[in-house]
Amino acid sequence: MKKTIKNMRNKKTFISYDTHWFRRVFHTAGTLFLVYYMLPDEGLLYHLKILGSILIVISLSIIEILRLTGKINEKHFFGLRDYEKKRPASYLYFGLGMIILFLFFPQQIAIPCILCACIADPVIGEIRSRFGKKESYITGFLLCMSLFMIAWYKTDILLLLIVSIVGASGALLAEIKKIWWIDDDFLIQMIPAVLLLTMFVVAQHFEFIPIDYIHSLPKIIYPW
Repeated sequence: MKKTIKNMRNKKTFISYDTHWFRRVFHTAGTLFLVYYMLPDEGLLYHLKILGSILIVISLSIIEILRLTGKINEKHFFGLRDYEKKRPASYLYFGLGMIILFLFFPQQIAIPCILCACIADPVIGEIRSRFGKKESYITGFLLCMSLFMIAWYKTDILLLLIVSIVGASGALLAEIKKIWWIDDDFLIQMIPAVLLLTMFVVAQHFEFIPIDYIHSLPKIIYPW
């Protein structure tokens, strides 16, 4: 009997460990969706990439509705956390944030925000579980700041620092302030994006920078 209980505990630990790393890999694999920016911005492929992105999010939304209403058994979904059993799963928030960035934000803002969700978010979670919140937030801020600096390295040094600090602060805010009904996979993309876009709109309104300055910057990923 004791041996059976021990084996069940070991199996439960293995499944939890396996689920943990599955979610980590899922996050980092999101970087593959940046192939979106490698497709042409004109012609048939342009319309197909827009339509395809929208259909993916719609499909995920339908799947989640079916799951939450009991039409699809939760056993078919590997890696769900307990709190996701009564609200949309994080992958839907992840995809929704990404499609909003693709369609409505400049590439220079969208890419580092997506990378924050794909790379910084799992790193912050891993460090938080191993070393503590303080260490995870410091590491996360520096990592997010580095991602924005890489994306904006061709701009002026002052603007580079401002964008990197604002973007990293927004991403970190999404990690610190947890909201049950909105997943941080969505917020870590949208908060820095909205902050940066608002900053540029205000700066252009008061003529601190030229109109459409952000669109004149060299693209991070060029279409073929």
